[in-house]
Amino acid sequence: MPMFRVPPEFNLGNLPTVANGSVSGGVRGNVQTIEFMKKIARERSFYPVIRQFAKNILIYAGVDSNNYADEALAIGDYVKNKVRYLRDPDNIEYLQAPEDLIQQMAKGEAQGDCDDMALLIASLLLSIGHQPRFRAVRYKRNTGHYDHIYVVVYEKNRQGPRMRIALDAIMKQEPIGYEVSHQSGQEYPA
Repeated sequence: MPMFRVPPEFNLGNLPTVANGSVSGGVRGNVQTIEFMKKIARERSFYPVIRQFAKNILIYAGVDSNNYADEALAIGDYVKNKVRYLRDPDNIEYLQAPEDLIQQMAKGEAQGDCDDMALLIASLLLSIGHQPRFRAVRYKRNTGHYDHIYVVVYEKNRQGPRMRIALDAIMKQEPIGYEVSHQSGQEYPA
């Protein structure tokens, strides 16, 4: 029986809403944001709409069963191609809930920055059994804060070595898996 390929953001039903919050500046603010992202990713990974969206992406991409690296790459690539990069307002850390980005995708209007895309990717991966990590990096030494965040997973396909896969969805001109060089960074389990 043939499977019909429809965009993953269709037929997801009603989507829930989220509340606002705030964080400090500098590294302390970065770490607070990451802790908040970890909490939201874990919580949202249990939402049926998140799991269904992840499953829809895997079907859409034609990922074979037990190809975990390919699952991660398909999810990262889908978000990379469907969410337009948009900076936060100056001096404001704006973090969108994963379900809000999915709703925007359904309208063809999805936009967000690196933390929005990383949060969506981590939530989707968690919902299907992956153990993603948030990678916060600095491009210059001693800046006092992280400049960028994306998701990293350590996965393998059925027959192959375990791989470190960077899922940086803002690198639109590069294939998913590409990682920009940086001066330093830290990984935080999602």
